[in-house]
Amino acid sequence: MKSRSRIVAPKKLEAEELFLRADKNWDQGRLDQALSLFKAAAEAGEAGALLNVGYFYQNGLGVRRNSRTALHWYKRAYQRGDGSAANNIGTIWRDKNQPRRALLWFKRATELGNDSSNLEIAKYYLQIDHDPQAAVAFLKRVRESKNVSEADVDAAEQLLREAGKVQRKARRPIG
Repeated sequence: MKSRSRIVAPKKLEAEELFLRADKNWDQGRLDQALSLFKAAAEAGEAGALLNVGYFYQNGLGVRRNSRTALHWYKRAYQRGDGSAANNIGTIWRDKNQPRRALLWFKRATELGNDSSNLEIAKYYLQIDHDPQAAVAFLKRVRESKNVSEADVDAAEQLLREAGKVQRKARRPIG
């Protein structure tokens, strides 16, 4: 009788190999081939490939831009616990001017460890709810995270300064 690990391992290796080949094609600008290989890797169980297929459709890389198809692939990645997929779903809804729907997905992304989504949540509170106090907590999370880009930290710092100005202005006596 064969053990399960022997049956699963070749599939996982195949999925990883497909992913690596897709990534190489992407680096070389062969987007059609990259997308086909990412799809094959996704169907073979490679979770990161689900995210990349969604990204290709969201940004029109080698295919016509299609947010509905991107959402399909991102949701599959999200169901496998991918916080970046939840963040990308949030950006789609944000860009479609559906901020409350976007906020829901950004919060889901943070629950899965995507600290960068805190920046988007803070922007929501600043730009949509006009609540700088609520935004500050999320901006501090970005600033304190070890898992965000330097650009996100810089953006959080800038927004913290702006939120502070708004809060100080709101506390001034009228007269």
